[in-house]
Amino acid sequence: MVSFAPEVPGHAPLVVRTRSGTTALYAMLLVSAALLVVLHVAVPVASLVLSTPLFLVIVPPLLLQLYFTVLILREYQGLLGPQLAADHTGVWVRTGLGRRPETVFLPWCAVDGIDTAKGPVVRITSRQGEALFPARPHWRVRSLRRRFGTAFIVDGRRCAEPVEVIAHRLAQWRR
Repeated sequence: MVSFAPEVPGHAPLVVRTRSGTTALYAMLLVSAALLVVLHVAVPVASLVLSTPLFLVIVPPLLLQLYFTVLILREYQGLLGPQLAADHTGVWVRTGLGRRPETVFLPWCAVDGIDTAKGPVVRITSRQGEALFPARPHWRVRSLRRRFGTAFIVDGRRCAEPVEVIAHRLAQWRR
């Protein structure tokens, strides 16, 4: 039965892991965000100590920048961990990014197709899986549907294996 799952299992026979470069990028973003927070605290404090009206001009853009930095960090956090797993019962696929990406379990009988036709991604099409999402799904799901025609993809730029290898291995499990 098609359903939401708590996470992509890391112990299945076929697991598509995130490239180590993505993890390193996340660590660099985290360090730069920490430095940005220090800067955001130091500049307003210095401005207040010097009693200049510059404080009112500096703080709003700094807060906006901090907000967008935290938003980017949350999106990249969803790239960590396995993107897909498969075994003889079916396939688990992450359907978004963010702090808590959704994971869907698709039994093999619910998978309509697997291809690499639209860019560096593996697309998994499933009408039953798409029906899980409400009439107005999250913006991440809508974006994936618009761009790739399905909410179930594995991004080849972020995974450790080439998309052709992933698609071939999935096709072998599907038989």
